[in-house]
Amino acid sequence: MHLSYNGENRRELWNFAKKNNLIGLDVPGIVYDDWFKIRHSVVKKLSKTWIRQFDIICTEMQVGDIVVVLNDWDSILGIAEITGKRHEYNRTFFAEHKFFDHVRRVKWLKIYEYDKRQKLPIPLKGFNNTLSKVTPKSTRWKILTNLDL
Repeated sequence: MHLSYNGENRRELWNFAKKNNLIGLDVPGIVYDDWFKIRHSVVKKLSKTWIRQFDIICTEMQVGDIVVVLNDWDSILGIAEITGKRHEYNRTFFAEHKFFDHVRRVKWLKIYEYDKRQKLPIPLKGFNNTLSKVTPKSTRWKILTNLDL
C-alpha cells in the first residue's frame, strides 16, 4: 500500500495514519459511500484495478494480515497488522482533507518517521496501485520477506 493524494500530501497522510492506527483508500466522487452498498452501481465507473483494490481492503483483508505501507517504489513507511474485523467508511476524513474515506484499523508493528523511512534494497518497480496483495507466489514476496527490519 502507498499513501498519497495523486502523489501529494504523503507526509500529512502518513502522520494521520500513524496517529490513528489506520490504512485507507478512496476515489472521491465515485466511491461515495460504503463499498458494500454501492459496489454494483459504481463498477462501470472504475477500472478493474480500482475495483480490485476496494475488494481487497473491504472484503479480502482479514484480522492478522500484514500490510506494508510504502513511499513510492523505494522505501517503507511502516508495517501494520490488520485488527479491524471489517472496513469502515468515514465520509468526514476526505471531506476534511485528513485521510481516505475507506479505512481499516491496524496495529503498527514498525513505524518510520517520514524523513527516516526504510529504503528497500530493490525498488518495487511497477507498483502503481494503492494496494497490491503479496503472497508467497508473487514476485515481491522475496524482496519484502528478506528485509532486515
